[in-house]
Amino acid sequence: MGIEFKKQLYEEVKRLFSEGTLEVLVAPPKELQPTDPAIRLVHTPTGISVDCNEYPSQIENYIAAAIRLRIACDAKNV
Repeated sequence: MGIEFKKQLYEEVKRLFSEGTLEVLVAPPKELQPTDPAIRLVHTPTGISVDCNEYPSQIENYIAAAIRLRIACDAKNV
């Protein structure tokens, strides 16, 4: 994925949630190295959270996590 495409996709997935309803945690769990690009997204109204550490960059992990979180919220009709 090119950097410009990643930036554009990042901006698009940010629109999946209303402003102020998403908490982004980038601090990795203790068992991971501090440089790992792990992301945890929490939908604050429901408490649903999604972790992603499958890709080499935080932006790619954010994109994947946001899509997964939207699917999880939709499954609960949020």
